[in-house]
Amino acid sequence: ILLNKHTSSKGLDIIKAAKDLGVNAIYDLDDWILDLPSYSVTNLDEDVLSNIVQMIRLADTVTVSNPVVQSKLKYLRVDALVLPNGFDHDAIPVEPQRYQEATPPKILFSNTDGIKLVNYRKAFIQQLIEFMEQFPQVTLDFWGDHFPELGRIPRVCERGFNPNKSYKQGIKDQGYLFAVVPLGGQEDPDTLFFNSCKSCIKYIDYGSLGIPGIYSDTPVYAQAVRHGQTGLLVKNTEDHWLQAMVALYQNKELRHRIRLEAHSDCTTHYGVEQVAKKLLPIIHT
Repeated sequence: ILLNKHTSSKGLDIIKAAKDLGVNAIYDLDDWILDLPSYSVTNLDEDVLSNIVQMIRLADTVTVSNPVVQSKLKYLRVDALVLPNGFDHDAIPVEPQRYQEATPPKILFSNTDGIKLVNYRKAFIQQLIEFMEQFPQVTLDFWGDHFPELGRIPRVCERGFNPNKSYKQGIKDQGYLFAVVPLGGQEDPDTLFFNSCKSCIKYIDYGSLGIPGIYSDTPVYAQAVRHGQTGLLVKNTEDHWLQAMVALYQNKELRHRIRLEAHSDCTTHYGVEQVAKKLLPIIHT
């Protein structure tokens, strides 16, 4: 039995039943959901938190996405194992050298459970608006949960929320010039720990799909993205986001180079094979 970030009492019942039957139960925690940040729109009451804690304690194995979560979780489980995120490149093959950019141009923004910015949120939205006003031929596809400021951004197409695999298939052949990936950093000290528990999943997805990305220069992405080679890293200060979007939009050669380098990096380091090798011994425990 494998449960990913499950929170309900039904999940707890399943783990209890699995233990009674001698079935191996794995609980996977790919970010820190026990203390949600202020930007989150998800409500965790005491019953839900109790379910999560009990499932973590009862599961035969607990896996996490990175060492930050592993370290924090030691107070509940000292034996949590790091199982990093990956991408099945065989299931969704991409040839980045043949990537066709859309005409008219489109850019990508995906987000769930609130924009992951606090102090820089207003500035980011404003720079996104200014970019769209500066280049009226560009449209923005937004995939995810609606947020209040979305209506202020020109030429937005809301694509809604899709399950993971259909989402990846959906963005694969859209011809996006680039994606924007904001994430709060040191400017948001109250949410820095929570954000640092996240994985670089958007880089893995976008790099694997041949979509160049602009990422906040925070610990999660600074450890994965090589600035100017596999993506652009941007400080959440001043008008750096606008500068990066304009620079990448106006430089097709840079987009092409990032597309190739990011795809190569993701297929080499974030393939599903690497994850499978770590998961197989857990399943056979």
